[in-house]
Amino acid sequence: MSTSLIKTDVEKVVDGGFCVGCGGCAAIDSGINMRFMDSGVYQPIIEKVTNPKIDEVCPFSNKGPNEDALANPSMDKTDEDKLGTYLSLKAGYDLDESARLHSSSGGGASWILKQLFERGLINKVIHVTESDEEGKLFKYSVSKSIDEINQGAKTRYYPIELSEVIEFVKNNDANYAFVGVPCFVKAVKRLAVIDEDFSRKLKFTISIFCGHLKSAAFGESLAWQLGVSPIKIKKIDFRHKILSAPANNYGIKVTDRESEIHISPMNELLGKDWGMGAFRLKACDFCDDIVGEVADVSFGDAWLDKYRADSKGTNLIIIRNEIIEDIFQKGLQEKSFYTEEISSKEVVKSQDASFRHRRHGVKHRTKQYEKSSTWHPIKRKFSGIDNPNFLTKLNWNFRANYSQQSHEYFLKAKTKSSLDVYTNFVKTNTAKAQRIQKLISHYSRLGRLIRKLLLKQNKSR
Repeated sequence: MSTSLIKTDVEKVVDGGFCVGCGGCAAIDSGINMRFMDSGVYQPIIEKVTNPKIDEVCPFSNKGPNEDALANPSMDKTDEDKLGTYLSLKAGYDLDESARLHSSSGGGASWILKQLFERGLINKVIHVTESDEEGKLFKYSVSKSIDEINQGAKTRYYPIELSEVIEFVKNNDANYAFVGVPCFVKAVKRLAVIDEDFSRKLKFTISIFCGHLKSAAFGESLAWQLGVSPIKIKKIDFRHKILSAPANNYGIKVTDRESEIHISPMNELLGKDWGMGAFRLKACDFCDDIVGEVADVSFGDAWLDKYRADSKGTNLIIIRNEIIEDIFQKGLQEKSFYTEEISSKEVVKSQDASFRHRRHGVKHRTKQYEKSSTWHPIKRKFSGIDNPNFLTKLNWNFRANYSQQSHEYFLKAKTKSSLDVYTNFVKTNTAKAQRIQKLISHYSRLGRLIRKLLLKQNKSR
């Protein structure tokens, strides 16, 4: 860590556990290196801060522009501030069935990248691909062809960092598209604000809706339950489609070092519950952007009843760029990509749990830090945020503790070569979570009953 008496925001982010491991700071400061930690996350190792502008790049620093400031200034704020600004909202999928089946959802991100490439609007793509580096399953890469773009299809619940690919961009002139989760898109957009050359090269940004990021332990814990210990994992497909099941009942496919394949429905494995948040990074509890508000286009899963039954997958699409809007319109006309209009309420409903956790919950968590005058990322203020009852606060605090303890218990499991250390921890806490949910349900029913009685009493007067 830097020996400077005055800490940078990046140092405060790291010290407070708010680092998401994006590597934005290391991309512009030679005194910082990204290290893959035993806990399965990236963390900057700060030997000496040589570029104070790192604070303006870090997505959880308080010194750079926030999501509202980074949004496209040519678009007005919508009446649905959960989605930021946008030109249109769509649901759709790639009409090339093989491409759609190879994707996590409807194949929208890969389709738009190929369209941008074929039209000569970009000639390189920065996205996540499989890694051949020992001990790391995925990494950020730069693809230079449609075949390479196809290799970057699918969602990866795995830590990655940006510093190496940003270095590549600095040294290689091209027209780039960047794909990432909201906080990573925020980091590259912040970088574009302070680096004119990078801004010139960065032509399009594409975001994936994000519930939260995971450490490498998430994939390792699931694979281990399939009989593949962490050191024997060769490949993981986190979004293996099960064509006989609804789209949200996907599976996990693990390839071991002997090239044997192990497949299981995700919902049959311990620790897979996204709401509970095993291996969630603490930074994600202080992020209020679920849909990638600053990207040119965002893609999510259409977890809505009218789309869920189609196991091939459907995307929700938020468009904020006129060029991309035109491409999708042409795709519909030429019957290469199907789209239909969808309402903002439906998009929000599909991510309802995330908005509760990352808008209402973030307000609660930041208040806790404000009371103790402890440094934390300053978040935006939103209208319509309810004051939670004591049980909701209890639930949020319980899940935050569970998330952080999951990292510790899985490390113990690996040290003792005993998966039971972790799975017993999950079972115990799942039972606690169920009891809390029952209390919340009873409390809600009681509240509704009291309101009905009061209303009836008022009417009888």
